[in-house]
Amino acid sequence: MSNKKSNIKKGMEKIMLDCDHATYLVTKRDYESLNCIQKMQLKLHLASCKFCRMFAEQNKIISETINDIKVVDREHLHVHLNEEQKSKLKKTIESDLTKGH
Repeated sequence: MSNKKSNIKKGMEKIMLDCDHATYLVTKRDYESLNCIQKMQLKLHLASCKFCRMFAEQNKIISETINDIKVVDREHLHVHLNEEQKSKLKKTIESDLTKGH
């Protein structure tokens, strides 16, 4: 491989994420801000990976549901879903899976 191609490959490896790192960043952004590089890397990865896009959509649904429920024990942050909330969350995820997002 030529030196130029080798340098391009190394540069792309720094920009492109694997799925493990992408799903980590999807989850991380729910709790803290991503830096500019992480945002760009994640955006590029999600543009090309339907599985990580599906994970991001499901993660968003779960996070929104958790934010909507009452925290029972704020000191230990134990979250409890009632049966209606569990059913709604399950139906939403199943619906998204069947749509083929």
